[in-house]
Amino acid sequence: MNKKLTIQILFYGSLWGILEATIAGSIMFPIAGLILYKAYQKTESRQSLFYIGVVAASIKSVDLLLPQLSIYKTINPMISILLEAVVVVLVVNLLISQAPQKKYIALPIASIGWRAIFIAWMGFQYITTGNLAPYITSFAAGFEFVILVGLLSGAIASIGLFVLDEIKFKVPELSSKWMYATGLLIIAIITTYTL
Repeated sequence: MNKKLTIQILFYGSLWGILEATIAGSIMFPIAGLILYKAYQKTESRQSLFYIGVVAASIKSVDLLLPQLSIYKTINPMISILLEAVVVVLVVNLLISQAPQKKYIALPIASIGWRAIFIAWMGFQYITTGNLAPYITSFAAGFEFVILVGLLSGAIASIGLFVLDEIKFKVPELSSKWMYATGLLIIAIITTYTL
């Protein structure tokens, strides 16, 4: 992996990590999806998208140092970050398509996809540890999390994608400089630890 790509992975992963520490809920996937979209435009590397997720999940692991938090409150968000990155990698061909009907369905597919896999993870976690997540307490809760919230989150992401494309938003060259990527990483770690 070349130096420039490593810097960009660190930059985008740290940006995602900061936002994970400060923003919660259904709005986070649209933001993460757009970060990965812009990162792909910059790096043209599917592999880098996964590594960006690894950096963001690693930043989230700082929460393991906070003894008052349940381990599941740290591990499950880390798993969801990794799943979001993997599923966006799987739909990246749709995401960069010139055909609007493909492009604007990519993030809703990814939103539902990572949630469906996450529900399976929650089931496995329940079987192995006894931790019962709210998403698997009933069919209705699972359906709402995967389908309803997934579609809403995906629609918000597609609107954001449309806006980014229409305003021709370009990522500043900051994403290619060690100083900015390292600074952002430090800020992300401190933010995660203090919030």
